Amino acid sequence: MKTFSLALIDTAGTTRFDTVSQFIGADAEGSFGLLADHIHTVALLRYGLARFADNRGVWRFLAMPGGVLRFADNQLTITTVRYFLGDSEDAICDSLEAAMQQTDSEVYTAKAALAKIEHSLIKRLVELSGQRSVGL
Repeated sequence: MKTFSLALIDTAGTTRFDTVSQFIGADAEGSFGLLADHIHTVALLRYGLARFADNRGVWRFLAMPGGVLRFADNQLTITTVRYFLGDSEDAICDSLEAAMQQTDSEVYTAKAALAKIEHSLIKRLVELSGQRSVGL
């Protein structure tokens, strides 16, 4: 069975798989598949789940918020902001849930910090405006 390589690139780095036998993804037109020796292809992947199999027939699942796919010379490259990789759809769902909880926590912390800064700035502006009116 012919294979191709897959490089997953996101903000954390690159992960390579060298014995991929098939890839299934989706763009705005719908689902599509790639096999070794496929013609040069570029596609904008939509938000969702893709999957690929190695030469032993083991499937891996890939969740991402969209990305750019390029296939040329038996090398598939997917570039995205972030992706989640797992051996089952359930594992992907668990990873997504954990990441969403982490993001929610970080957003809450950032909003609290910004509110504190805003409060300090307003307090300081009030103090400064009070000092100017006394000096006039």
